[in-house]
Amino acid sequence: MIIGLAGTGRMGAAMGARLLALGHEVVVWNRTADKTKPLAAAGAKVAGTPRALAAGCEIVLSILTDAAAVEATYLGESGLLAGEVAGKLFVEMSTVRPAGQQALAAAAAARGGLLALMRSPPPFSSGTGSFRGAAGRPFRAPPSSPPA
Repeated sequence: MIIGLAGTGRMGAAMGARLLALGHEVVVWNRTADKTKPLAAAGAKVAGTPRALAAGCEIVLSILTDAAAVEATYLGESGLLAGEVAGKLFVEMSTVRPAGQQALAAAAAARGGLLALMRSPPPFSSGTGSFRGAAGRPFRAPPSSPPA
């Protein structure tokens, strides 16, 4: 599975490092390209735009600074939802108001994608966490393990 990561600040970088350590193929994007360099040096590929990130991944995790960054990253001209996203899973973990995330989930669904909303901040270093799906149903991620 190819995992995309939009947002490589402090938390995103930690998540990316964990995914790489588990042996996953990771593609990253960040508004400030220099922030992708440590993960690229660790083996991640770097996408030039959010749209390119979504195009090359089966699942995209996003952890962004604020609501404006989330909106631009998902709905911008070269945003995550700008291309073909049918069947793709987006996991939005930014600290923003629920109404904004719900609107984003509706936008993803209208394009055939699924956006899962973060329920609570997980300790990604231990590989645990829980999410709330776009329909509000809880989803519990299985424990992390290296890919087969």
